[in-house]
Amino acid sequence: MKTSCSGGTQIKFARNIPVKFTRFLLAASLVAAISLSFASEDAPPEHKKWMKDLGSAMGQIRKGVEVEKNAAQMAAIMPEVTAFWAKRTSDVAAKSCTDSENGAKQAAAAAKAGDAAGVTAGMKLVGAGCKACHDVHREKISDTEYKIK
Repeated sequence: MKTSCSGGTQIKFARNIPVKFTRFLLAASLVAAISLSFASEDAPPEHKKWMKDLGSAMGQIRKGVEVEKNAAQMAAIMPEVTAFWAKRTSDVAAKSCTDSENGAKQAAAAAKAGDAAGVTAGMKLVGAGCKACHDVHREKISDTEYKIK
């Protein structure tokens, strides 16, 4: 196959290798672009609400405000977060949700018993679970906005 270049020079391509390679690169670029466009997404409204509620409860616990109530609220929210991530088949999120829920339950029980060390231990589990999931699945867009990745 002969092709003309702009200067009229004739170039012969052996078995269309450059054409096949160009098509391959174009297809690979298209796949990469599509993959990247879905890499981050806006969190659904209910997910945003869960995260805000969990963050608020965590903040109240850090201040020592209604620790039992706030830890129990966290434990009650976590099954919904777990169900959300179960649909996405993320091992990291599944483990993080389980750890966070167990930590919140432990903190609530410890607060009820007046066990400050137990509250601290439970909240360490919650914090570690949140961090593990956020490290993998949270993309910071601005100081106030995040996307799921």
